[in-house]
Amino acid sequence: MTILIILLFLSAVCAALLSAVFGPCATWWFVLRIPLLFAGAFLSLLILYFLTLLIISLCVNVKKPVKRVHHGFRRVLVETVDLILLLGRVRIRETGLLKVDRSKPFLLVANHRSNFDPFVALKLFKGTEIVYICKPSIFRIPIAGGFAHMSGFLSINREDNREGLKTILRAVDILKDEQTAVAVYPEGTRNKTEPGLLPFRAGAFSMARRAHVPVVVAFTKHTEDIAHRFFLHRTVVDFTVADVLPADRVAGMQTHEISDAVRERMESCMK
Repeated sequence: MTILIILLFLSAVCAALLSAVFGPCATWWFVLRIPLLFAGAFLSLLILYFLTLLIISLCVNVKKPVKRVHHGFRRVLVETVDLILLLGRVRIRETGLLKVDRSKPFLLVANHRSNFDPFVALKLFKGTEIVYICKPSIFRIPIAGGFAHMSGFLSINREDNREGLKTILRAVDILKDEQTAVAVYPEGTRNKTEPGLLPFRAGAFSMARRAHVPVVVAFTKHTEDIAHRFFLHRTVVDFTVADVLPADRVAGMQTHEISDAVRERMESCMK
């Protein structure tokens, strides 16, 4: 929202200055000129903003490990996500968010339908540092890859168990520092066709057991509609916190039991 306000303010200033430069004119043209100049200035500033992000991201070495979250990159990432959702006319209806104790770390798990799923969670949990565990290809995406890397997001190689374990152990360390939450999609990839849930990778839940943190079970609906409705039509997305499994309960469960419990909670949101 902050970036949008700045862009709107600068656009208004630019429109006013350009109008003054062009000088007086017929009343009917003056009425049209101001909004046209404003729209042109806003579009130009928006393009300049994303070009600036692109240049910055290209300077980031995504292969170099990040030892700590860079809060400046994190702030820009979250604000840009907010801006994109606003421009895309995405409205989020949340349910159950108050169940989550944001003062302590937690493992956030949810279904995965779209690349916009993390956008929704980052917006709703604004002010809470959440590190996502992502597939390596995410870090090759212009702008998103560089800023996600500097924000502490973790890449997991699902084809190499040893490398995957390193990522999980790194996520456990992050959860134990009592400042940052971790988010993961247990389906492992986007569910593009199936009406239900894809099979879970139960190993993802071992992070909660090792770090002794609660598991926040969320379910998202309609994010798959955002891409083809972007800007043209409003998309209403539902985000539901189905349950929060307490840390003490999670510690006494096997990973497959946690997986079954999470799946049951998610499936209850589909009815």
